[in-house]
Amino acid sequence: MCCLATLSIKSVSAIANGPRLALVRRSNEQIGKLIARPNTWCTRNQGAKISLKAAGASQVDLKTLVKEKETSDRIETLVKEIKEIFRSMNDGETSPSAYDTAWVARIPSADDPNKPHFPTILDWILKNQQEDGSWGEPSIFLLYDRLVCTLSCVLALKTWKTGEELVEKGLNFLRTHVEDLEKQSESLITCGFEIAFPAMLNEAKILGIDFPYYLPCLQNIAKFREKKISRIPVQVMHSVHTTLLYTLEAFQEVVQWEKILKLQSADGSFLSSPSATAVVYMKTGDNKCLEFLTNVVNRFGDNVPTQYPIDLLERIWAIDTIQRLGIDHHFTKEIMDTLDYVYRNTGKQGASWGRDNPIPDIDDTCMALRLMRLHGYPVSSDVLEYFRDNDGNFICFPGQTHRGVSDMFNLYRFTQLAFPGEKILKEAKAFGQEYLRNCVENNDVDDKWSVKKALDKEVAHVLKNPWRRSFQRLEAREYIDHYGENDVWIAKTVYWMYYVNNAKYLELAKLDYNRLQNMYKKELNCILQWWSNCGVGEPSISPEEIHFSIAATLYEPQFVRSRMAYTKCNSIENVLKDLFENHGSVNDLELMCEAVDQWNPSLVASLPVGMKVAFKVMHDTLNELAGQASEAQGKDMFPYFHQLRMKQMQGYMKLREIRQGRSDISLEEYIEHGKIELGVGIRVLPTLFLMGERLKDLDLLYLNDQSWLQEQLSLFLRLFTDIQMYKSSSNKDKMSAISLCMKVENCTEEEAIRRLLVDMEGAFDEVVHETLKPSLVPRSCRRLLFEHARIVQFFLNDNLDNSMMQKKLINEAMDRFFTPI
Repeated sequence: MCCLATLSIKSVSAIANGPRLALVRRSNEQIGKLIARPNTWCTRNQGAKISLKAAGASQVDLKTLVKEKETSDRIETLVKEIKEIFRSMNDGETSPSAYDTAWVARIPSADDPNKPHFPTILDWILKNQQEDGSWGEPSIFLLYDRLVCTLSCVLALKTWKTGEELVEKGLNFLRTHVEDLEKQSESLITCGFEIAFPAMLNEAKILGIDFPYYLPCLQNIAKFREKKISRIPVQVMHSVHTTLLYTLEAFQEVVQWEKILKLQSADGSFLSSPSATAVVYMKTGDNKCLEFLTNVVNRFGDNVPTQYPIDLLERIWAIDTIQRLGIDHHFTKEIMDTLDYVYRNTGKQGASWGRDNPIPDIDDTCMALRLMRLHGYPVSSDVLEYFRDNDGNFICFPGQTHRGVSDMFNLYRFTQLAFPGEKILKEAKAFGQEYLRNCVENNDVDDKWSVKKALDKEVAHVLKNPWRRSFQRLEAREYIDHYGENDVWIAKTVYWMYYVNNAKYLELAKLDYNRLQNMYKKELNCILQWWSNCGVGEPSISPEEIHFSIAATLYEPQFVRSRMAYTKCNSIENVLKDLFENHGSVNDLELMCEAVDQWNPSLVASLPVGMKVAFKVMHDTLNELAGQASEAQGKDMFPYFHQLRMKQMQGYMKLREIRQGRSDISLEEYIEHGKIELGVGIRVLPTLFLMGERLKDLDLLYLNDQSWLQEQLSLFLRLFTDIQMYKSSSNKDKMSAISLCMKVENCTEEEAIRRLLVDMEGAFDEVVHETLKPSLVPRSCRRLLFEHARIVQFFLNDNLDNSMMQKKLINEAMDRFFTPI
């Protein structure tokens, strides 16, 4: 783990100013002393300060040290084991499907048709009946799954005239539970149940199996199947790939077997389905079908899964899982290697659950595209056109009408990463958002593809906390509560994905969260001591709140110095901004600017005490950070820091002059000066040099206060700040982008806000593009600028008109962040 003691810096020969270096050394000596003492976090109440108690290192309980060592060892072990999971990913680790296994068991031997071709498969059926007489996924009782699996196994045993006692137990289970179908939620129905189950009942009737075929629920499902079969476009079904190929065993009466072979997947399967492939082989004797089935049996030994391979599904969901749990910083290489595989196997029409599957789905496609875009891969959103129906609505599979919660959830998550001009993502965002809101409002958040622990809470949380405003560490804390290591998935049957839902992920997430939390507490202890020594009053946003915000976003352990620098820069800047807005004497402010220009503390000797204290804190901290940056970058960074400082002071003065003395300013001029006032450069750029990257001149051109990224970020924040402040202010006549737009455009308040929102959203799309696009500029540095946008949005939330509510929400977020799991 990173330790704040590493903040100590050596002499920087590039900076000749001795007092400046002496200050840096003293500051870091104090930090070194502070971090030797552990502390505890006391929950904040409204308006209450954080209480941090420290004890000497010599008094640390030996049990605590032992526990910390055990935790560290366990984390190291889990990281190694999870890395091995990623290295061993092949075509998918998944559970047996009794339904598909029974279909494969029916295949007769080419040498002796009275014997099964795969005897081990038949043995699995004989050995895996549940105590209640059913077959199916043992970890969860889902009636649709148990009925279709049990009937399939009964028919397989009947085929080979074996297991009579098991057959009878299975039939008893079916007779007892089949009437319960009427009580089941259709949202949990397994894929193709409505055609596969009645088809197998017809087989059972032909074999003379005693069963209550007359039951109304079975009569209804039989009629539904007939109606669905009559609507199958037979010609289309035999000419293009459709999802009908996945359940060929369920409507054999309409399949033209020789024609259907033209739609076989490259691996010999039919949409990766063992059961569909088995029935095609039994009808045609096609060798490629048999090769596929033989490979699957060899892979799993005595059973087959419900679909295989699931290499893409497994990989993208595993990456998403560890990212949402907040443990992805341990697996950077593994994630990139895995995404390289996903990128190579994602086609122009999207992604499916397996690389050879010719039919993509919107769920896997959006998950893959979102992950790849987040990691800098060049992907296009145009592929989503493939998932629209004739009305322009978004669907799961091309040519179908179905859409589900998971489909729209991952569509919505991807749309939040829109680049400029991606109209389809704007349309998809509106569509997905409305669909999900309706699901939440109607308490209808069951998903067709999975049985999850807390999908309803996941959806509600994402709708309330969009990606652009989310703090990654708080998101991880939330998902730790929502993640189900025992969640199961739904296809033709219920199945597990062992590399997606895994208790090791959750264990590591909890241990890692608490360990990093202890590190943040030490950092905060240093910050509070530093601020106390500064002798500055309480700003509107406190240093502890700022530290929380950067720790919750730039959370990885290697960024400890970055978090400290960001907290100091923004704490000081809040004081200076308030000073330039509210101090009465312009002459005092001009003298302060002159002192900054000459970097001469003696010039502020005649100023009021508060201004002298503010100047000293700013002066000493800039010297300190310039020294650290110079060491990190291997060159003198003070001139760069000083230039940023001077430009910011001039910006404060200019905007004060405009707001107090000019009425003829244009909207464009106001925004330009307003962008400078926000101080993105002085608030963020000093931290960039402490991100662990040696920045080249070209990097700085991309990141500095003249860059397109910072230009668009400042525009977004200026408009966002003005809109939020205007909405919460009782003084609507105060100069702002809204009041100027109303004046210039001769429009209403609502129209002005609407126009500015368009510009604001456009600027944000540019920021997203500059942050995520493929680039040689270090991603961590681009990310820091984006995290600053998130932080500003957090503090300028929708409760600005209610200061108590605003503080309450901030305190609640901090309490959750600093409370151990």
